[in-house]
Amino acid sequence: MTPQRLCRLIAAPEIVVVDLLDSALSALRLALLAEHPLLDGPPSDDDPLVRRRAHLVLSSALRLRRALRAYRRTVDRALSAADDQLPF
Repeated sequence: MTPQRLCRLIAAPEIVVVDLLDSALSALRLALLAEHPLLDGPPSDDDPLVRRRAHLVLSSALRLRRALRAYRRTVDRALSAADDQLPF
């Protein structure tokens, strides 16, 4: 671990969980696509209930991953701004 990454971890320990969740959501997407290859296309009312639910899970996961990326960027900007204010 680099000193910079250690400082980031100390300043924002929640980023570890954010990164883990992002990875878990990516794995979930792959698993759902492996189980339901037709999820890549638009949902249909004719789809079985399980596939429609899987589609909802994927779209929710996508929104959550976007929110996690936005949070990570905001934390990085805040940490960068704090570094810029150091007197040395």
